[in-house]
Amino acid sequence: MSRAAIAGRSWFPWLMLTPGMLFLIAFLVAPGLLLAALSLRDVDGMLMLLPTYSFSQYIKVFTSAGYLGALGTTLWVAALTALLCVLLAWPAAWLLVNTRSRAWRTVLYVILISPLLTSVVIRTFAWIVLLAQNGLVNDVLRKLGVIDSPLALLWNMKAVIVAYVQVMLPFAVLPLATSLGEIPPALPRASQSLGAGARHTFFHVLLPLTVPGMMSGAIIVFALAAGSYVTPLLIGGRLQPLLPINIYQQALQIADLPLAAALSLTLLAVTALIAAVMSRLQKQWERRVYGH
Repeated sequence: MSRAAIAGRSWFPWLMLTPGMLFLIAFLVAPGLLLAALSLRDVDGMLMLLPTYSFSQYIKVFTSAGYLGALGTTLWVAALTALLCVLLAWPAAWLLVNTRSRAWRTVLYVILISPLLTSVVIRTFAWIVLLAQNGLVNDVLRKLGVIDSPLALLWNMKAVIVAYVQVMLPFAVLPLATSLGEIPPALPRASQSLGAGARHTFFHVLLPLTVPGMMSGAIIVFALAAGSYVTPLLIGGRLQPLLPINIYQQALQIADLPLAAALSLTLLAVTALIAAVMSRLQKQWERRVYGH
């Protein structure tokens, strides 16, 4: 092979990456840098931008009990959502992988993927229809004689977490199903043929091998839940102590753009740090189980 052909082949992958890299630079890196610059701008009493730069917005964020409390609540809600999604995803992923009928497996995949094909706003309004005081759940409970007056199922954090789990469950099922599908079918049979029971095989063979898939799903769900504001705003109301709602209010209602930028970058940095720690733990577990 000629030297020119070798050089052309070495440049080909970079040529294929160029459109995607340019797109990311234009619509991710550049806005991120502009957001970082905006977070350092000072404002006057009328929230007009001044030609000076400082860390005053970050000082305001990290000295405010309200913003720190909202950050803690946001991380707790995201972590609880990730945990519930992983717990619910395991049996669903197992059913997907072990369904022998191709037609039934296709139906299960369609049921799983279909929520991702609809708008988050539409799904959230569906929850409002279900949980409202005159909604389906209260109507059924009243007709069954379980309750006399409608329950307040909306505008609280429990409703937000339930809606989060429903919206983000597919993001936990898919990586877990991939992890389960990579386990050789002969492995659990070999475990049981050596005298291990079904429970021992599950906890000492199947479950450890699916930890990477569970961690991948948990990272995705955690990052999405920490940054979501549409669902908590519509289901929980604007008074819920969540940082995305604070960012929405500062940016669109109060028009304090530097503070909104500082809040956004703080949430992004903390979420990325936690995701990096979880990813590091996942790699360590893979090295322990697979030896690489």
